[in-house]
Amino acid sequence: MAGHPYNAEALTHGLAAVPGPDAPPAEGRQDAPWHQVRRLVRLRRYAQEVLDEHVASEAEPTLSVRLLGAGQALDRHRDAAEAAAAAATAARTPRIAPATAYALGILHADQRHEVEAARYAFGRIWQRPALPSA
Repeated sequence: MAGHPYNAEALTHGLAAVPGPDAPPAEGRQDAPWHQVRRLVRLRRYAQEVLDEHVASEAEPTLSVRLLGAGQALDRHRDAAEAAAAAATAARTPRIAPATAYALGILHADQRHEVEAARYAFGRIWQRPALPSA
């Protein structure tokens, strides 16, 4: 679903589910697999760097560039997801002023849009076909 820009349908479906009282928020459940992918991409990039050091010529420079771009998109995703979670937590503060709650809601929505944009960017980078080597 990340191949579609601003995947609002999946977000709406995920938020509509009724979780149990001890379950993490829907956003957290939705973001966790992406955080795992971020860690795996980072490990793959590190492994590629080590392999490139032992080989006289870089095997596939586009792979390194794609891994770097994918990692950056997933870093944006993580940062936006954490900012959205922090805004949501702050908005649940007891006796918060309505204007502050509104501003936090706007911030939360903006960060969730950034999460979706980062997912879309990652999908575009990851699914881009490699250029044929001549």
